[in-house]
Parts: sequence; C-alpha cells; structure tokens
Amino acid sequence: MVRTIADAVNAYNDERASVPAQRIKIPTLFLARITGNTAIAGKTATVGGVAGTQVAWTYDWEEASMNSGGTYQIAKDYRRKSSLISGTLGRAYNGAEGPQTIGATTVLGPGITTANIPAGYTIKAIANNTVVLMYALSRDNGEPMFFFCCPNAIDGACP
Repeated sequence: MVRTIADAVNAYNDERASVPAQRIKIPTLFLARITGNTAIAGKTATVGGVAGTQVAWTYDWEEASMNSGGTYQIAKDYRRKSSLISGTLGRAYNGAEGPQTIGATTVLGPGITTANIPAGYTIKAIANNTVVLMYALSRDNGEPMFFFCCPNAIDGACP
C-alpha cells in the first residue's frame, strides 16, 4: 500500500516537472502573519488633503497556524517566511491595493475615493501581526510570488 502511494506521488511530481515552470499556476494556500512593509516607490496619492501620501506597499511575512485553542501562533513545523527567499522575491502584494499598484491614485482598493477621505486621515499599510490567507504562486518566469487580500485601514483624528 505504501509503495502504491509513493508511486502515485512520484508520478505526480514527474508530471509537474515535465511542465515548464511558467505554466504551473497552482497556488499554495497558508496562513501568514504580516511582519513588516516596504513602500512601493511612486505609489502615492492626495489623501486627506495631503499630497504624496503612500498608498501601496510590499509586505514581509511568516507562516502562522492556529492551535486547537483557536489562538494564532507561528507555525511549528515547516515555517515559510519572506526573508528565506532570495532578495525581494519573498515579499507579498496585497490585492486590495491593486488599483493603486496598477496606477490609479484617485480611487484606491477596494473602492475608496481619495477625495472623500477627510483632512487628518490617511490610508495605512496592513498592520504587523495581522494574519492573512497567503497565496504562493509562480510568476510567468517561474519566480515565486506571494499574494494576499486585505482592505487597508483609514485612520486619523479630526482636526
């Protein structure tokens, strides 16, 4: 029985290996904890009346899990994290920041009109320790790509 399972796994892996990496689009899903962010150069907008406000970031992360008590924790077994991947390839993109990453700066994801954000408020990067559902994908050239989707907070104080 074990041999049959091993043969099936080997056949599956052999079949995947025969397909060019750029054609493999099967995502791997896992929980990840956001551990930091880096501003994406040139992705700014006028938010809350302030020109040049940052509106898109890449994110550092590490794999997380949930224990039987319902508490998030850093994964005990194999632990993936952005810093283990060469250069900046391990950083994740937030799909909710898609409109501003693509280029629009008057309507941010998910449908926030910058002109409607009052003075004293700004859009925030996803906070450290936020747990998200992370997707591990391959770019067209086979390089890794990490993606999650979480709406950004708008925070501030009335003047």
